[in-house]
Amino acid sequence: MPNSTPELASNVLAVIIRVAGPVITEVRAHAIGYPEGHVCIRLGDVLLYLADPVAVALLRQRWDSSQYLATRLPDQVSQTWLAHDQDHYPLGISAQLTGEVEVNSQWINERRASRTPAHLRVRVDNRVIWQVCDRQAWHSIGDALFDAQRQFPLQ
Repeated sequence: MPNSTPELASNVLAVIIRVAGPVITEVRAHAIGYPEGHVCIRLGDVLLYLADPVAVALLRQRWDSSQYLATRLPDQVSQTWLAHDQDHYPLGISAQLTGEVEVNSQWINERRASRTPAHLRVRVDNRVIWQVCDRQAWHSIGDALFDAQRQFPLQ
């Protein structure tokens, strides 16, 4: 007799993270040099697990290649753009990136009607979308990606 209870499932299509000011970052390497080795990077509310040195290098290089757009950002913007809601806990996002990491960057103009600031949009593997509102946030994340890449031995 088949189960009559419907199975529920979910699928994350994309996650949008808006950052402004210095982003809290942390980089931790685990078992580097062994098959289970990886680097865990905390970028605000996002945890990235990177086990592939090629993926780490591509992500960092492509983040750095958006510098020409990041120069359009102000040094620091008001944190009100983050739309913090004290009645809700922040979400934690965890993603594991491997292989050819796709990273695209584009400039987005301010849209007051939707309360969207001018920002640099960085899309990582079509799943994680960063709305980087100022250069402090861009540098914070870039520095953490550089630190993560340094954790792997040179190839």
